[in-house]
Amino acid sequence: MSVTELLRAKSSSTGGGTDRRSLQRALLAGAGAAAASACAFVLPALLVWVASPQSTVDWTTALGVGASLWLLGTGAHLTVGAAQVTVVPLAFLALAVCGAAWGAARAARPAAQETRLSYAADLVHRPVAHALGAWTAGYAACALLWSVVALVAGPSPSVLSLLMPVVVVPVLAAALALGWVVRRRRDLLGPGARRPDWLPDVVRRAVRPGLEGAGVLLTAGMVVVVLMVLLRYDRVSHLQSTLAPGLLGGLVLLLAQVLVLPNLGLWAVSFVSGTGFSVVQGASATWTGSRTSLLPMVPVFGALPDPGAFPGYLPVVALLPVGVGVLVGWRSLRSVARLSTGRTKVAVTAGAVVVAACALGLLDVVGGSSLGSARLSHIGAPAAWMTLALLVELGVGAALVLAWDRWKLRR
Repeated sequence: MSVTELLRAKSSSTGGGTDRRSLQRALLAGAGAAAASACAFVLPALLVWVASPQSTVDWTTALGVGASLWLLGTGAHLTVGAAQVTVVPLAFLALAVCGAAWGAARAARPAAQETRLSYAADLVHRPVAHALGAWTAGYAACALLWSVVALVAGPSPSVLSLLMPVVVVPVLAAALALGWVVRRRRDLLGPGARRPDWLPDVVRRAVRPGLEGAGVLLTAGMVVVVLMVLLRYDRVSHLQSTLAPGLLGGLVLLLAQVLVLPNLGLWAVSFVSGTGFSVVQGASATWTGSRTSLLPMVPVFGALPDPGAFPGYLPVVALLPVGVGVLVGWRSLRSVARLSTGRTKVAVTAGAVVVAACALGLLDVVGGSSLGSARLSHIGAPAAWMTLALLVELGVGAALVLAWDRWKLRR
């Protein structure tokens, strides 16, 4: 063997070792991302146990409670005795996914800097795919470990719902990370991913305006909730002082309510769409009026409207989703050529309306509808009816834009 061949063999061997080390680092980075996210609940649970010297439970129970709360925050459902807790704080879920995506992008960055391109299944640059795959496996393994801890020592999570924290969250984070990495280097995507044959062009053009419409409507709902809290701040603060949680407990209670703000925003969206929402069994709010009942001692519930009939003109609030439908229609028309056929414009706009309504309905399903048993087992917005109402109202707004566009072209 010549000296040149020896050098080539040595270089090849070193490159393979570097690849293996890179995958190991990505695997550990994924596990570290899950562990860091879980510490947001596990560490406070352990600190409370340490600060309570008279506690009769073991530290393993505190560890299990923290793990269970983290699983709940990332989409799992818990069983506490005969009660089901399915309300997932959507703000924490979003933060967990975005934080994980940032970690996955960092893990894939070295692989994305390689100059020689080779695509896995003609879709993604092979080293990037391997790095993100290893990161996803590491995150899933750590999340599965926390699931075992929760099953053994804490409130039991539903086994089927563990697919959210163990599978859906890391896969979604890896997909977001891939999008961030590809934004810097478009050539990391293979020909099969740049224009996938399995996804019709009309659908691809409808996704972005639909998601934008859903985001605007959800943001408007959260703004409504904040305004109601400010208008009824005296009642909210009275409930807070009645609970007397102390400084640390008050901060925890405030943070918990902030984390469920998107959930409450969906309740507001359901109200303006006409389907209303329920706080507990017997306490609800619709266009016709508000009914009250014995409510949980949650300060933000002090912002609920007073019981009684609402004015007859209240259904005018449906103009909000109609206005968002106008935005969806306008953004949909901007995603196609000006002189595209009417059929194409209608198809893209209708697809965007479906995406917007179904995205909000899906968020409501993920957000859950149970805080316990009996009167607390069905709360929040009716996801199916809200989705149908939004389809109609967003569709009306989008149809107005289509009609205006058709009239303008005929002038």
